[in-house]
Amino acid sequence: MSGANVIGVLIHGALDRRESIGAALAAMPGVEIHEAFADGRFVVVAEDVAGRYASDSLMAFNQIPGVISAALVFHGVDDDVVSDETQTSPGAATHMETRAS
Repeated sequence: MSGANVIGVLIHGALDRRESIGAALAAMPGVEIHEAFADGRFVVVAEDVAGRYASDSLMAFNQIPGVISAALVFHGVDDDVVSDETQTSPGAATHMETRAS
């Protein structure tokens, strides 16, 4: 077993969708809004939770209506939190392919 992934993300959203973006982020498991700015920016932290990797959350941020961009600004591993290595998520790759150059 290894530690849990923790990511910091800067999200830019359309100003007129600010409230709905905030609500969508707050409803996501493993996601915490650290700061919400009046201009539509959000500072968010996401971590691995049962059935969902932090990277799945990062990809999901871009699917929220009104989100213009979601930029990964930090990635770390929290060794104090144990993550189940057999955890699977709907977006996780199940097969890796190597191609010759």
